[in-house]
Amino acid sequence: MLKNFIFLFSFIVLLSCSNNTSEIRNPVTGEVKKPGIFSKDSEKGISLSDLLNPQDKDGISVNVNGFLWRASLEVLSIAPLISTDALGGTIITDWYTNKNITNKRIKIMAYIKTSELRSDGISVKVHVQRFKSGVWTDTYNDSKLASQIENNILNEARNYRTNSLNN
Repeated sequence: MLKNFIFLFSFIVLLSCSNNTSEIRNPVTGEVKKPGIFSKDSEKGISLSDLLNPQDKDGISVNVNGFLWRASLEVLSIAPLISTDALGGTIITDWYTNKNITNKRIKIMAYIKTSELRSDGISVKVHVQRFKSGVWTDTYNDSKLASQIENNILNEARNYRTNSLNN
């Protein structure tokens, strides 16, 4: 088993050291491409450094803003969380019913879209259902409540940032 692993590892290392300088010319457009191991064009392929250091179109690292993430978790902590993705910046709550409003329940989804603390860095969607005749009705979106939650998250994130600068 160990011999097979060493052989396979050595084989992969030797393959990665190849010097492929061949070029393919498109007969219609005249475009010249160098084929990669896993793609028809080595320029459009993916490298190990691309996987370890993801970047968007502008060459800026894509991460989630820490202040927005903490603020989102704090504001959305009123409802049970069913899914959180810190790398992708997604938070999804379970259905939540306020004890004072028993015929309505909400589900909140927050998406952090940037690594900067900006007003357009977060997007919130609120899904609402009403309880009628013993059955929860179809879901609809409440954009006004979503906007209020976004503002609360942004205010909380600003407070986190201000407190971090003062300390």
